[in-house]
Amino acid sequence: MSRPLTGRTSMKRRSRIGLLIRQSTNMPSALSKPHRIGLVKPDTAVGIGISLILLVLVAIPMALVVVQAFMPGILQGDLSFAGLGNLSELFHRRLWRVSLMNSLYLAGYTALFGTLIGGALALVRQKCSSVGGTALDLCAWTMLIMPSFIIAQGWILFSVRSGIAAQWLGATWVYDAVFSPPGLVAIMCLKNYPFAYLAITAAMQWHVKEYQHAARLCGAGPLRTLITVRAPLLLPAILSGMVLVFIDTLGDFGLPAALATTYRFPTLPYTIFTAINQSPIRFDLAGVLSVYLMFILVAAVALYLWLLRCSRFDFLTAKAESGHQLVSKNGWIFTAVAFGFIGIALGIPLGSSLLVSLTENIGAGFVVSNLTLGNYAAVLQSGSALKEALANSLQIALIAATASLIVAFLAAYLITFSQFYLNGLINVISTVTLAVPGVILGVGFIFLWNHPWLGALGLNLYGHPFLLVLAGMAGAIPIAIRVLLGAMGQIPHSFMAAAALQGAGLWRRLLTILLPLTLAAFLSAGLASFGSSVFDLAVTSILHPPGYAVLPVVIDRMFQQGLYGESTASTLIAATLTLCLIQTTQVSVRRLFKHLLQTHQADAPKKLASAEVHHA
Repeated sequence: MSRPLTGRTSMKRRSRIGLLIRQSTNMPSALSKPHRIGLVKPDTAVGIGISLILLVLVAIPMALVVVQAFMPGILQGDLSFAGLGNLSELFHRRLWRVSLMNSLYLAGYTALFGTLIGGALALVRQKCSSVGGTALDLCAWTMLIMPSFIIAQGWILFSVRSGIAAQWLGATWVYDAVFSPPGLVAIMCLKNYPFAYLAITAAMQWHVKEYQHAARLCGAGPLRTLITVRAPLLLPAILSGMVLVFIDTLGDFGLPAALATTYRFPTLPYTIFTAINQSPIRFDLAGVLSVYLMFILVAAVALYLWLLRCSRFDFLTAKAESGHQLVSKNGWIFTAVAFGFIGIALGIPLGSSLLVSLTENIGAGFVVSNLTLGNYAAVLQSGSALKEALANSLQIALIAATASLIVAFLAAYLITFSQFYLNGLINVISTVTLAVPGVILGVGFIFLWNHPWLGALGLNLYGHPFLLVLAGMAGAIPIAIRVLLGAMGQIPHSFMAAAALQGAGLWRRLLTILLPLTLAAFLSAGLASFGSSVFDLAVTSILHPPGYAVLPVVIDRMFQQGLYGESTASTLIAATLTLCLIQTTQVSVRRLFKHLLQTHQADAPKKLASAEVHHA
């Protein structure tokens, strides 16, 4: 019989166990199996590798963009400092000034009105039926995933003088309404409102009715209560949505690219693109404009953080209640408003693309004699540019998504569960680069991978398809890290610590504990990375090698050449195939994981019985 534990002995043992758990949590490799990297612990080795990857893919290209503005000859090996003279060129070049003002006009008004639309729809979602709320959510996610150039192309086909509105509906006024600065703001609001909608909807999940009741007892009406009580309490979510709308609009490349042949509205991203696609190529101009664009984005994020620090917003109490789907007596009215908005925001651009893809001549109207499947047959015929471009883009997206998912998973693990000394650097890089537009990323990749000293080492990747993979990784890794951090933050550190105490090494803990518990987020991050890489117009337009067909460039080129039927048919084919691949992968992985779990649960009693017999 074992000797009973005294109070002092049990306290010592608990203290020793607590010390072991803390050590295994802070330094999981201390209890792991021997490794090959000398005295370097597994967490440290992984952390150094992830830091180097993020530096090469994100930090160094962004730094070179800034340096290029002050050292224009750096690509030729000239390290002489040119001073601040290049930055002052903005005040002497009319195109630069117009591009800056257009970008600020578009981003500022879109941030304001897009946030108002998102907040209004979040309120509508609470009042309408469950069907209407689900439809609003699906519409928001669809608009968030769809590239802006595809949405813009749909609006152009609807609004041009020979388009659907004028020729089919007789609404000739639509052209002047859409192709104007306020019209472009309206299109961008309908495209980017989901950032504000999703942020505000999430914040409205819980609310305290007593605050509103107190305001109503003091004589405040519903509108005043909304403005003076609910809106201030939701200010962090409102500001978050507004900043996200502003950032995404300011760095948008798809809208001006789609408008290039119809309406002249230069913005900073498109002017940067033209600077590196003219003859002679002006990398110095691209660097200067990129510095201005990055400065505005950093200022917007800094202002947002400062505003949040000015006040406290922790208003929830024990009386907080869930606020989702509080169906009103007149819920059908709110449901009708929801579906009416969906018809405008999603139905017009995508419906216009579908109708144009099924017609032989857009000006002949929607009649039986004008309907055809010839556009689909043309883009699917043997030797068509779409097949090659689709195969190349899917291959690039698959490689980029897989690699970025692995890097993001390890980075999120380091930030959440380890004490690696460069965790702050990893977190900062993955956060700041969320605001970096694809145009600046592409320019930074040119500055890095076209440098003479890399050519001397045989690492000059500029003009090679593999550079598109690296660019896809750079754009996807920060988003995947944010998604995975949310899931890993819900897992107690004791899970990993207990496995370490049992002798499980780092990789076994990652594969058998962390991955199964974060499978949903892991899958979502990977599929989002895949989908965004397929239709990334900005990066592929800048970095694709000559003669190498990629999907966004092929679709945009068809549209610029006036092949609207083939362009829309290619868009719908590619989008349908991509969505089918995403859905199939999602269902297959979940079924496989469910099967593995059931097998493990079925074998567990047998293993336990065997262990008990062996112990006896």
